[in-house]
Amino acid sequence: MKHFFQRDFWERMIFRKKKSEKTATYDPKLRAVIIALIVATAPHVNNLKLWVIIWCLLIWGFIWYASGKRKAVLPRYVMVPGAIAGFGGALLSFGGALYTDTYVALLSVMAGLKPLEAKSYRDHMLCVFLAYFMVITNLFYSDEVGMTLYMFASVLLTTVVLIHLQHPAGLFRQKSRVAAVIMLQAIPVMLILFFLFPRIQGNVLGIARRTGRSGFSDTMSPGRLSSLARNNDIAFRVSFDGPAPRGGLLYWRGIVFLHFDGSRWSKGIRLPSASFLKKAENPVNYTITLEPHNDRWLFALDMPGTVPSGSRLMRDYTLLARRPVSERKMYKMTSYTLYDTGALDKWEDAARKLPRGSNPRAAALAEKWSAAGAEAEEIVNTALRYFRENEFYYTLEPPLLGRHAVDDFLFETRRGYCEHYASAFVFLMRAAGIPARVVGGYQGGEMNPYGEYMIVRQSHAHAWAEVWISGKGWTRADPTASVAPARIEGTPADALAPEELFSFFSFPQSGWIGGIFRNFGFGWDMINTYWNLWIMTYSLEDQTGLLARLGIRTDSRNWPVQSALLALGLIVFCLFLFTFRMWRKTSREKDRVREIYERFCRKMESKGFARKPAQGPADYADRLIAAIPEQKEDIARIRDLYIRLRYGQGGDKNALRELAAQVRRL
Repeated sequence: MKHFFQRDFWERMIFRKKKSEKTATYDPKLRAVIIALIVATAPHVNNLKLWVIIWCLLIWGFIWYASGKRKAVLPRYVMVPGAIAGFGGALLSFGGALYTDTYVALLSVMAGLKPLEAKSYRDHMLCVFLAYFMVITNLFYSDEVGMTLYMFASVLLTTVVLIHLQHPAGLFRQKSRVAAVIMLQAIPVMLILFFLFPRIQGNVLGIARRTGRSGFSDTMSPGRLSSLARNNDIAFRVSFDGPAPRGGLLYWRGIVFLHFDGSRWSKGIRLPSASFLKKAENPVNYTITLEPHNDRWLFALDMPGTVPSGSRLMRDYTLLARRPVSERKMYKMTSYTLYDTGALDKWEDAARKLPRGSNPRAAALAEKWSAAGAEAEEIVNTALRYFRENEFYYTLEPPLLGRHAVDDFLFETRRGYCEHYASAFVFLMRAAGIPARVVGGYQGGEMNPYGEYMIVRQSHAHAWAEVWISGKGWTRADPTASVAPARIEGTPADALAPEELFSFFSFPQSGWIGGIFRNFGFGWDMINTYWNLWIMTYSLEDQTGLLARLGIRTDSRNWPVQSALLALGLIVFCLFLFTFRMWRKTSREKDRVREIYERFCRKMESKGFARKPAQGPADYADRLIAAIPEQKEDIARIRDLYIRLRYGQGGDKNALRELAAQVRRL
């Protein structure tokens, strides 16, 4: 029984084999393969389930140990149940749905399992190919410059491992040089295929993506947007055709919440498509590059006056794409900062409704304002003045609210984020008989001084109110501006109390350190932006224009074949140039070898030992060694170097230099 707890007992049980069976062991070369797999998988740490990460690390750690000790390969009765558990767990983790994350999890499980059964050279090669596949999957999540450079480094390392499997001996530096040369030689072919091979629109593999990054949804409740304030991810970038509007006009409209159930706002009814604005003045022309968020809404400056291709303008003046935005989307827009939406439609009567018995104290306050006989605009100003004069505070960490959330906020806590103020304001307006609704989107932005474009981050997420006023239509009213005007004219951080700044930012934002971080961030974002603009947004339309300049008409039926043949022809031409260069290089090296050897022969001839016409290098060297035994080692070394360079693989510059030095010293 005491042997049961000893390590040797379990090693014998796991690694035991039949006596008649030849025992296969883990090869130490697997350690290099494990390093390549770890580097290829590392960027997926945030995308994989925790158990998948632990699974891979445990298996790779075991293989590292077993390959160092030359342990026997695990038997099938251990690996088969492990494989079933791994693949089954990956599928169950995502409910059996084949999302992007599911495929990556399955591939990661496979990358962990395959080295366990690596017995032969073929198994080692399959593990290397799995590392290449893991590198490619990083494109599912990021195509920015940093990830592209990391992928090139990972491919370089994996290629070094591939060379190591072929030639275990040799220095890492030499293998790295060969791998780098191979990758550089592949770049022309890569560029030809990228620019000329017919591009396929849409998702070729049919993989459903789950990588959206927007914090918005079809509903809004207190605390929803304040959680985004700490998220510094980029929502979209904006390039203005002229000067950017001032901060008080930078309201980026995204979604309108019409229905209120007492604690939560939602879109409510299905909306019709919109007619254009009744009055539209002060146009602003700009281009938005929207990051993927896996929902259909698009963002535009209040109020949008044009409709991008592939989208619709709804009656609440929000833009809705026909398909979820699963890839970076660029679209041109014209918006108007002075506008009139016109008369109130019948369906917009929903903007007056409130749940029965909800928030009685707030309802009574609004009814008091309305009973005084004030006009709609006067009631709006009264409500804004109420927020401004009653010690309300703008904070990321508001207290919890009870069943009557608006009452608790207005009369008890008076501490909240933008969604608290917008929700309470719209409730007051409806209770006073004024049509009102909540608008969600972003407010403000920061100009990148290096790229002359505006960056709008998730931390700029904002909610404000709209009220309908006769003669003006839907009019923006932002109660947050009454409580924290610095939030509207500046940045989200400008409106926070000093004690909240530390938790709001992950890096210093003031002083010379903050300046370094900001400038570095702007510079890196500029590089990423132009990378996306010139490379990653290269579309079928861009390719069509390039092919037209090359004489291929894309309105013909055979243009994909013509484009593919052009790409193939250029690739063949590149291969011809490469082959011709290698042949010339080999020829020059062989001529140099012959030149050095003839110099050696002339030296020997001057001493009276001329080489006979039919005498090869080995016979000639034997004759010289017999005649000059005191120089036996030098002559033998020259003979060996010449035969190796002339009739062997060649290409060894060190051997060529040594041959020249030996002949010089002779």
